[in-house]
Amino acid sequence: MSEVELTAEPGEKHQYSNANFLILGAMIEELTGMPYAEYRDQQIFEPLGMKNAAANKEGAYKKGYLSGYQAWFGFPVKSSVAYDNAGAPYGYIAASSADMVQFVKLLSGKGPDHFISDKTLDLFMTPQVQTGENRYYGLGIRISGPDTSREMIWHSGSTPDSHAEVFYIPETGWGGVILTNKNHILEEDGLYYLKNHIISLLNGDETEQVPNHSLVIQSILLGCVLLLIILSIYLWKRFRTRKFLKKGMELFLGLIFIGLSAGLIPVFTASTSSPWHSISVFAPDIALLTILGVILLAINGLLLFRLIFNKAR
Repeated sequence: MSEVELTAEPGEKHQYSNANFLILGAMIEELTGMPYAEYRDQQIFEPLGMKNAAANKEGAYKKGYLSGYQAWFGFPVKSSVAYDNAGAPYGYIAASSADMVQFVKLLSGKGPDHFISDKTLDLFMTPQVQTGENRYYGLGIRISGPDTSREMIWHSGSTPDSHAEVFYIPETGWGGVILTNKNHILEEDGLYYLKNHIISLLNGDETEQVPNHSLVIQSILLGCVLLLIILSIYLWKRFRTRKFLKKGMELFLGLIFIGLSAGLIPVFTASTSSPWHSISVFAPDIALLTILGVILLAINGLLLFRLIFNKAR
């Protein structure tokens, strides 16, 4: 990363990057002379009593980790995504709900004596940069409503086949953990509402209805794919029977279809600010429908150009 240019000066604005945490993990290995997973075991997990936690693939499976599920059109399908054995610094840490309770105790200031000083723990949870309305980022932890009765210390994280939420509310002393073994980028909002629902119950407030997961985007894409299939059949029949469209229509539509097939994925990744690989693993059904759409657009465009060629003959 020595040739990568910064998009902003350090501390100027919040831009989360897994690469930054990988660099931090590499620094820890360099300074301690220990593998990152071993350092976490000795310095974090054991002192906190996180008996089932692990920071590498071997340790995770040994302590009971099971791969989760990806959502395909709302249905759970056993994940085919590999465990990221180098990803522990940014999130591939396996832990049980009981382990995460120990972490919540740390956030509450009730962790083991001498594990971390009060000053360091306070620094860890001090807002460093604003990330949204009344939302801030600390040193690897998120803070909402700081210095109010609604203050919440929290973080969430996702892999293609799991999702985790952990939160602690200083005003009440309550905390919570949500762990799932199925994930889809469009289903994560439901966990946000679920977390708020739990907090409302704890506070005795009116609970907010957790919305049902909707397959609107998948349904729209599926409809578009079916329409393109029907159009392909229609154009193929016209090609076979040498029935042509109105003058210039084949060229106009052919250029549109070829242009859409070439630009659909780049526009999709740019509009979502996500690389294609992330879309394919966090929303595999949407990725599949998008690829089918690209193929069908290209086929229809080529069929239209073939009609032009036949007409010219």
